[in-house]
Amino acid sequence: MAYRMAVALEAKGAGATPNADLCEVVIDAVFARPKSHSNKSGLKADAPATPRCDVDNVGKAVLDALTGTAWHDDRQVVRLVVEKSYGTEGRTTVRIT
Repeated sequence: MAYRMAVALEAKGAGATPNADLCEVVIDAVFARPKSHSNKSGLKADAPATPRCDVDNVGKAVLDALTGTAWHDDRQVVRLVVEKSYGTEGRTTVRIT
């Protein structure tokens, strides 16, 4: 719930307003790699290459968060691309066209 609220607040702050247009959405979800994935010599050999979360759940959370902020209904989204990866710190970038 907090994640969805944060996404909606950021979108409002960026000037998003609900409209009736069809749109395309690209989501880049970067997760901070847990310290447990590393040891003194670097990344552990058995550390996962990608975060465990399902990309469909990331997409749904972002689309639901932006309903009423960037569109009236997420049925207006005609194309959705979701990418997940590890990075030095977590962030989610959303591009709507």
